[in-house]
Amino acid sequence: MNLYSRRKLLTSVAAILVCALGFTSFAQRRKAHKLRATAVVEMTTDSAGIVVTRVFPVTILDEGHFHDASIYKAAPRPMAIEPGIVYEGQTSGEIAGYATILSSTNNKGWTALAKWQPFVATKKPEAAPTVNSGDDQRPILRRGDSTPAPSSTPDKQPASPTSTPAPVENNPGTEDADRPVLRRRTPEKAEPTPTPATAATPAGVATPAGTTPSSAGVVPPTKIPIFTAGTRTLAAISDTEPTDSRSFNFQWKPGEEHEMEGKIRKLALAQLPHENAQLTPNSLKNISMRAFDLDLSNDATIVFSAEIPGSYLAPGSKGAPGKFVSRWITVIARVDIDGAPQKLAASVTDSTRLDVAPRLEFIDAVDVDGDGLAELLFREYSFDETSYIIYGVGRSTVTKVFEGASTRLPGKN
Repeated sequence: MNLYSRRKLLTSVAAILVCALGFTSFAQRRKAHKLRATAVVEMTTDSAGIVVTRVFPVTILDEGHFHDASIYKAAPRPMAIEPGIVYEGQTSGEIAGYATILSSTNNKGWTALAKWQPFVATKKPEAAPTVNSGDDQRPILRRGDSTPAPSSTPDKQPASPTSTPAPVENNPGTEDADRPVLRRRTPEKAEPTPTPATAATPAGVATPAGTTPSSAGVVPPTKIPIFTAGTRTLAAISDTEPTDSRSFNFQWKPGEEHEMEGKIRKLALAQLPHENAQLTPNSLKNISMRAFDLDLSNDATIVFSAEIPGSYLAPGSKGAPGKFVSRWITVIARVDIDGAPQKLAASVTDSTRLDVAPRLEFIDAVDVDGDGLAELLFREYSFDETSYIIYGVGRSTVTKVFEGASTRLPGKN
């Protein structure tokens, strides 16, 4: 009869749980898709309520290999932003809406103008199974589709008096009619919500005393809508195969998230040089902390980013003394069985080193290959260029899945 110490017993139980969760994750993991494109969708709203939707191609998976979607099979434009292609915008894996490509332009890097349609969840009545036809809603792979693109007009609210013209596509040329094209049917438009109409007072009938004009059939004037200017950024997917979406968000228990933020702040400060020992967790500004269950293991993977303004004295030179600069830090961590965040990767940079260590902007968790597990999509910023990078997260490692070519930032020569 063997007696196990408490430490050995806990270690054995933890190993069994890890194996069980790993088997569950493997069992639910799907086979990677053959053709799947990933992009970033940006919807910019001005003070008048005019919304311009742009699509930035990131990567495309074709027969098991990732390619830079901004240049892949450009004849004359990349296949990832052909007119008519529909991208499914997502928030942590859940559908937020659809962006349909209208036109594209190449201004030191390809971008596309799109029409945005928000996703509205509706319950459809059950219907008897029918034979599958060419009119189903599944993504399909078409060849040589020459259907003209819709009118290239940016999204506009009904109250908006003007619209922004679409950019003209550059480098027109003969297209390859035999290359595969990501194509989906345009999603069905959401039916407008009916508004109850006020019954008009019949002719010859006096209006009761004390009633307002609206009760006599006059519609009261509506308030002028107020729009919040800004930009909304989403990860997006276009695929040739149907995919069941799921939320990648990690569900915290009450009080857990606040406690974890205190731990991850200390972990972030630990990545800084010793000369910043005087900093405290309150020195971190512009904090973003998001937690995901990327691999169906019910373990939290945390992406934490923050800025430390004016905290670091950059080295100077003769005649040019050093000056205080801001620093940016990004940490990817995984919470262990004891509830402690364990660093998997970290990036620290400042405004003087962006050429060798770009600043990372986290976009979202997204399934880039369709296997049911999610990866982490970042945008990198150097002094005058930007690019995209995707990381896959294991139990104790972070692996670079894809890194795209750099493009010039707007306004940079």
